[in-house]
Amino acid sequence: MSAGRIVPPGSGRRFPVGPNELTVKAGPETGHILATVFESTLPPGGGYPLAHIHDEYEEIFYVLDGEIEYRIGDQWTTASAGTTVCVPRGVVHAFRNASPYPARHLALHAPAAALAMIEELGQAHEDRFPAILAKHRTRLIET
Repeated sequence: MSAGRIVPPGSGRRFPVGPNELTVKAGPETGHILATVFESTLPPGGGYPLAHIHDEYEEIFYVLDGEIEYRIGDQWTTASAGTTVCVPRGVVHAFRNASPYPARHLALHAPAAALAMIEELGQAHEDRFPAILAKHRTRLIET
């Protein structure tokens, strides 16, 4: 069992996923198995715009800076700083930074195993995405 940990501003394990940079604030390395939290910096054109569904993972996004477009179901909505976007499992979703400025959001995933999927996607060529997603009971949705 972990004794707890404080992660100061600007710290945490960083890794890229496409053009985005993720900084893990809480996850397996901090003793968490039920949830993970990371900050994502999305450059203009960044995000994960491919519509998908998680069968076992839940996500919550909190916009820190800028504007990010989120797809929930079939509808895209622009969310500004201070907005919370709730994505229960089984809901079609995606997100993108369509603005000319960088944006940031905080992402909470439960369970923490979702972080492994995100890291695998960050290291893989796009043609491997469907297999990685299937392994994690997630699937792309044709639009």
